[in-house]
Amino acid sequence: MSAIITQLDALLQKRRPDIENWLHEKRTENPPYFYSSVDLRHSGPKLAPVDTNLFPAGFNNLSPAACVRARRLMESRFSEMPIPPKRVLIIPENHTRNLAYLENLAVLSELVAQTGVEVQIGNLTTTETLSLTSMTGKPITELALKRDGNTLQTESGFTPDFILLNNDCTSGAPQILRGLTQPVEPSYRVGWYRRRKSEHFRAYEQIVRGFGEIFGFDPWLISAVFHRCGVVNFSEQKGIECVALGVEKVLHTTRRKYEEHGITETPYAFVKADSGTYGMGIMTVRSGDELLELNKKTRNKMKVIKEGAQNTEVIIQEGIPTIDQVEGVVAEPMIYLVDGVPVGGAFRINNERDALSNLNAAGMRFAGMCDQAECGDEAKDKVQVTECNFCVFGLVATLATLAASREVYGGLDIGFSI
Repeated sequence: MSAIITQLDALLQKRRPDIENWLHEKRTENPPYFYSSVDLRHSGPKLAPVDTNLFPAGFNNLSPAACVRARRLMESRFSEMPIPPKRVLIIPENHTRNLAYLENLAVLSELVAQTGVEVQIGNLTTTETLSLTSMTGKPITELALKRDGNTLQTESGFTPDFILLNNDCTSGAPQILRGLTQPVEPSYRVGWYRRRKSEHFRAYEQIVRGFGEIFGFDPWLISAVFHRCGVVNFSEQKGIECVALGVEKVLHTTRRKYEEHGITETPYAFVKADSGTYGMGIMTVRSGDELLELNKKTRNKMKVIKEGAQNTEVIIQEGIPTIDQVEGVVAEPMIYLVDGVPVGGAFRINNERDALSNLNAAGMRFAGMCDQAECGDEAKDKVQVTECNFCVFGLVATLATLAASREVYGGLDIGFSI
């Protein structure tokens, strides 16, 4: 096992009840979102979250045991609501041609239906019923939506008691969801039109600092140094100096920590859009000077994110090389949580990238992850992974999800982490 896995595993073995009580206390202070997923990077000395998604896709990559846990936690979440729902509407992304996303949608709707509720899928943009087919041939029906006062319905008359949002709202707050009397989780207000990664990692910094103080752990080992910079205009090359300076700050702090922990590698950083997902608006840099010499192709790549939204704010994040591999190919773990509890995971793998790169890019694919119920010989026959560390991965992902519930928006000046 790697150094960080060994250290965290030993901590779990020694103080698991104390850790579970601490996590429960934090969940009580700020209840977690209905679901989430966390992208991790594991370098050997470090294991840290690099992205947390509140509208996760990829449920089709979960193992059967993970799906059972997800369904049970969904059922528990529904039962604890003031009025437990009987009819649930899922609102997905507008990816009607993305067969992998449709496969996720099919599995997600099946999991929700298995809790005993009636489930329909509504589309934010269509004006007619869409009959679609997932990657494995599962039929999916997406219905047009309408308002009846402050109530959302499908055009066919289905009126949900609860709305599960699986659309990250990159392009803005959907007008049709505003002012509803029905509960919507997660709220569109934490969509990427408003949410910022820098605020997430500011909140995560607070969480891991508290965790480190209680359990005698260096928070840097499970976090990435970051710096926020805005406003940037990549087309006109305005604000680039701020980004270059931010890169140098992140690299300087990382070098100091490398020296402290005896790490001999050369540090590097990712420059990312401060909002958005799907691996868009990301570049790898090894010095601030690289930002001052961007070619037109790179500037164009950085200026636009999902759905054509303009990228005008960036976060510079410490690069964490991955040592995880699946069948000899570089990989990174993704952990899925329901009600703040890890249920399972998958590996993102990419034959076209190396251990330093962003793997959420062209050429990526996914492989299943074994967990505490599936780490025997049978699981090893399904997929060859570097190690099976679900409990440790799950601990760090839980800390990231706790941080997500502490993010604050609405005019807060979040400042810089360094």
